[in-house]
Amino acid sequence: MNKKIQKLIKNVDIVSFDIFDTLLFRPYVRPIDLFLHIEKHYNAPFFMTCRVAAEWNVRQKNPAKQDITFDEIYEEIDGCFKHLKSIELDWERMVLRQNPEMKEIWDFARENGKKIVVASDMYLPTEFIADVLDKNGFGGYDRLYVSGDINQTKARGILFDTIIRDMGVPANKILHIGDNKKSDYKRPREHGLRAYLYPHLVKTFLKNNVRMSKFYRKQDDNLGASILVAIMAMRDQVERMGMAVAKNYWEKLGYEYGGPVIYGYTRWIEQTAQNQGIDHLMFVARDGYSLQRVFNTFNNTIKNSYVYAPRFLNLICRLDYRSDKSAVADTQQRAVIQYFANNDDSFAKKVSEADFTKISMLDFLESNKQYLQPLANKNFTTYSDYIYSCTANSKNVGIVDTITENFSAQQLIESALKKSVNSYAMYWHTINKTEILPRNTYSSWALTSKKHPKISYISHWALMEFLMTSPEYPIEGITEQGQPIYKKNISEAEKIIRTVYPDISNAAEQFANDIKKLFAGADIYLEYETIVAWINCFVEEPSKQDKKHMFNIKTSSNPQNDIYMSLFGSKIPMGTVIKHPLKSLKIAKKSIWRTTLQTFSVCVFDPIKIRIRGIKTMKVLIFPKLHDNLGTLEIKIGKLYYAICIGKEVEKCQK
Repeated sequence: MNKKIQKLIKNVDIVSFDIFDTLLFRPYVRPIDLFLHIEKHYNAPFFMTCRVAAEWNVRQKNPAKQDITFDEIYEEIDGCFKHLKSIELDWERMVLRQNPEMKEIWDFARENGKKIVVASDMYLPTEFIADVLDKNGFGGYDRLYVSGDINQTKARGILFDTIIRDMGVPANKILHIGDNKKSDYKRPREHGLRAYLYPHLVKTFLKNNVRMSKFYRKQDDNLGASILVAIMAMRDQVERMGMAVAKNYWEKLGYEYGGPVIYGYTRWIEQTAQNQGIDHLMFVARDGYSLQRVFNTFNNTIKNSYVYAPRFLNLICRLDYRSDKSAVADTQQRAVIQYFANNDDSFAKKVSEADFTKISMLDFLESNKQYLQPLANKNFTTYSDYIYSCTANSKNVGIVDTITENFSAQQLIESALKKSVNSYAMYWHTINKTEILPRNTYSSWALTSKKHPKISYISHWALMEFLMTSPEYPIEGITEQGQPIYKKNISEAEKIIRTVYPDISNAAEQFANDIKKLFAGADIYLEYETIVAWINCFVEEPSKQDKKHMFNIKTSSNPQNDIYMSLFGSKIPMGTVIKHPLKSLKIAKKSIWRTTLQTFSVCVFDPIKIRIRGIKTMKVLIFPKLHDNLGTLEIKIGKLYYAICIGKEVEKCQK
């Protein structure tokens, strides 16, 4: 506890406390976001606007009154919203939470024999506020003053005169504590009281947190963003007080980023599944592991299971490899050949006798397809039995995955389902360059975007795959009993991920449970754009701790899970720099995050970029690999546009 406030309390007889944003918190950046939350939850369009307007109208109609009452507000409000009067009280009671830092101060005052006064400029009824205070551990005070009921406010100072008179002590023997600079600090001092200005929790949090501040500046009218920032501010407070400290970096990452990402996505999944009449959801491994855990913190109606359908199984069950000349096709064809060679001696002999300098892998597979098909069919039969065991008695199955280009998991599962079972897939984002599957068989959360309906705009999707994975190792098959067959040769990169990911997943589930507890199961409306902005701010504003820990993470994206790339970047040993300077420079250029030395090197060897479009548009980028933009000079003359950017290119540097 602050020693200054301890000293102040010891030198007075009475301690007076403000209530809202002092003793109690609402989990919103703006108080009016409570009304917006009610509006969304009860599908009452324009409630927030009308509720704010009704309060303003009452105040304008009663200029002589110092404050107004809750009843007067609802007498003024439009008739279609009057039924929300009791609901508003219920929601206030539900979301208001104790400020643990102020509880310490409250208890300290009690222990030191001080009388306690509670005073609030508030329209809510005194009886209601007394009940909420008691519920949150602030009972046993000596006096409670609520401006709406007594028509006296702290803002005008008259309420402080009443407190002095009622308590019968000199003004300088009373200490008032609150967060409002005028009502809780200037006014009590003007009336002779001592005062302590308590820093507003969320405002202070935003002021001290560059990343959160950058995020909220672009989302300040968004309910989900408001709740997200407030919750993180509250968590930051209890961590500073040592009441609930994340045990390591990964738990913190899971709570602050994995939790919101997965919660927002699974809430959309829930709504989509209900709209489609889904009676069973299949969360596809490995991405579906944490998705299912978080989904079940609020789901009470839809059956669900965790199923395996990796791209690799699609290759060995359906021989669904690409036949073009791309690197992806080459990887898939190689994976099929290696798998069957490892599991069938006769085919292994064919492979050993083949001269791949004269025959392509595709031609080899096609020429041996008649031999491979029965082996693939056997794998497929085993897989079909497994899928049936997961979805028995289901009529409408939903398939949940994260991102897809070839719809391999969906096609594999749908081919294994009985014909009497309908299916529908849900994705975060689809990269469908061609119409592989009919549009009415799937939907994408990214397509709900109001600003960019066709593009996800997650600046670094590999981070998303890391946040939505599982503590399992890659699999290469399914047993007849429906158990996964894990790969035997596991890379060190994979082992590191499986070591840290349980903490990420557990913390993501804890975030969802905290939301459930705080809002009694109500959704907090984390929209697609909100989550995109949340993640992109993490990518764009890494802390030293982020770089320190993330530099150890490498992820894989190929079907065999045997090629791993650094997630954000890595420290390059000085020996490597000396022996292979060009290779080291290339690695540094491709890194999302760089060390200071790497950034310096990249800037020295890549100092300028020039973009020209005829004679009308030219941009000169100086040190474009810098993390920050140090300045932009723009010249616009009619249709002519010229710009010089020093550092990272930003939006204002765009035409």
